[in-house]
Amino acid sequence: MPRAACTLALALTLAGGSTAGAKTVVVHSGKSIQAAIDAAPAGTTIRVEPGTYHEAGDTRAVTVTKAGIRLVGAARKGQPVVLEQSGTQTQGIWVSPADSLTPADVELPPCGVSGLRLAGFQLSGFTVRGFDGFGVYLACVDGFRLERNETHANLTYAMFPVRSSQGRITRNKASGTHSDACLYTGQDEKILVDHNEATDCEIGLQIENCQHVRMTHNLAVGNTAGIIVDVIDGRQAKIASDNAVTHNEIRDNNRPNSAPPEAETSRILPGIGLVLDGADRTLVAGNRIAGNHLAGVTLVSFCLGESEACMHPLDIDPYPDMNRFVGNQFEGNKTDVIYIPGNGQGNCFAHNRPKSDDAQLPPCR
Repeated sequence: MPRAACTLALALTLAGGSTAGAKTVVVHSGKSIQAAIDAAPAGTTIRVEPGTYHEAGDTRAVTVTKAGIRLVGAARKGQPVVLEQSGTQTQGIWVSPADSLTPADVELPPCGVSGLRLAGFQLSGFTVRGFDGFGVYLACVDGFRLERNETHANLTYAMFPVRSSQGRITRNKASGTHSDACLYTGQDEKILVDHNEATDCEIGLQIENCQHVRMTHNLAVGNTAGIIVDVIDGRQAKIASDNAVTHNEIRDNNRPNSAPPEAETSRILPGIGLVLDGADRTLVAGNRIAGNHLAGVTLVSFCLGESEACMHPLDIDPYPDMNRFVGNQFEGNKTDVIYIPGNGQGNCFAHNRPKSDDAQLPPCR
């Protein structure tokens, strides 16, 4: 064994295990998180001590292609575990099968077609900041958990699981995206997004082309748009259905749009609490939607903002169907509900407060 490998093996052993059978490795301030991941077998817990970490990767600060890796930031009061952009890096923490490290389109990862998957990734206790692309990116990861992290000033997305399933995003704080969502679920299935805070984002939280995502007890405040549930064409997953947005605080989402002119998100109008765009069978219940200067809720067809695209055949159903808005509290919005479903059918409203808008909208039966 080369001397460097012997030294690393000894260090890992002293930290709580060995490269052969270790379950826990400790990374101390000034050392490399990526080096620990590279040396660790699948299923290892990597405990990272407080400090600010600058990794050596050219594009990605930290890359995980092994199953069951658990990155645990051992942050203490006043002593965070910070992963910070360095050099030419545009991505913070990237988790995917090996075939999806350099996708031509991050929303179309090759693993979404090849069938390669990772299982069991966990991230907790980290602050990830300053990346132009993603703070945390997951592709084709099942059974993941992102808990008690902070992501700040990651300019495109803060947290972005795509083509993933059976995951949980909980008790995270995200802020400072310029062109897209802080907390995003895209083409995912069976994800729980709960007790998070998203502020000063282009979009606070988003469910796009997903099924069975539950978004509950989150705070979306001070964003350009608070929460978006939508379907979009040209993706591997073609359906947005059977999702739930419940018991969230969605207020004061009036931030000026900061997306560059060439970005699709540059067309988002500031001042909307919840946008439901083309999705089906969404339950929107028990939310407080307040202080949004354009509208509390908009329920619209995908074609409303994509008239040119809708002149050609689509690979999605663009019309919102069978969505239910029940028991929401509206306060201080310029308009509580803008309802333009196009050919959408079966949408309904009941027991929302104040009740004045319900009288003008299709009732739930």
